[in-house]
Amino acid sequence: MNDEASAPPPSRGFLDEFPLAVSFLTILPVIDRSPASEETVAGSLTWFPLVGFLLGLALVGEDWILAHIFAQVIRSVLIVISLTVVTGAVHLDGLADTADALGAGRDRDRALDILRDSRVGTFGASAIFFDLTLKILALSTLAGHRRYAALIVAPMLARWAMPLIAAGLPYLRESGSGSALLSGSNLGRRASVVAVFTLVVMLMLGAMRPIALATAVAIAIVLAMRLFYRRWLGGVTGDLIGACGELVEIAVLVTMAS
Repeated sequence: MNDEASAPPPSRGFLDEFPLAVSFLTILPVIDRSPASEETVAGSLTWFPLVGFLLGLALVGEDWILAHIFAQVIRSVLIVISLTVVTGAVHLDGLADTADALGAGRDRDRALDILRDSRVGTFGASAIFFDLTLKILALSTLAGHRRYAALIVAPMLARWAMPLIAAGLPYLRESGSGSALLSGSNLGRRASVVAVFTLVVMLMLGAMRPIALATAVAIAIVLAMRLFYRRWLGGVTGDLIGACGELVEIAVLVTMAS
């Protein structure tokens, strides 16, 4: 009786999954603290690209307001700071841990130990520096509609990459939110549908060639990193997923700026 009373309620689909996706990817207080079912946790991964799309829209609004006060370079710095703060820098942390783990070379056990360690080493600090620098420099060269397109497409494709990099790969930790998050076998396909829909909306708004090129670059990075993760460690962790998202975000901004 007590077990039934304490069991998470059945999933209501989007109404439960989307707020949970927002809570995973941002620091926004959108859900209560009651436990969610594994079905809901896994299904939330579907909506990661939509969360990225909405984050991009918010950045566009912020950039438009700041344009009345600051020059383009200062706006670019503030935009990158805002994105880092609202996401809780969790993906940056994943990138840093992944960079430190790469220092272990082919020693798989050592690399996994480093991924579990919350401390940031030399490689990790360097990765964070170059991540933020490249984002700011890329944004600083973008203006007009192309800048707005980049602000939307970059966070969206980064969060589309996360379910795609993990789909079908073993989760390398026995427990934790990631094991439930990746339990759905068709989540990569479902997230792709959401991403394609939002991309079509963007293409209808213009900047078709840069967006198409940025999408191709994002796909190439996901495929390459899936192969690398499989050969390096045999699967993924939350840090590795976040690192992929960060690399895609950087690559999209740089591509849109070229």
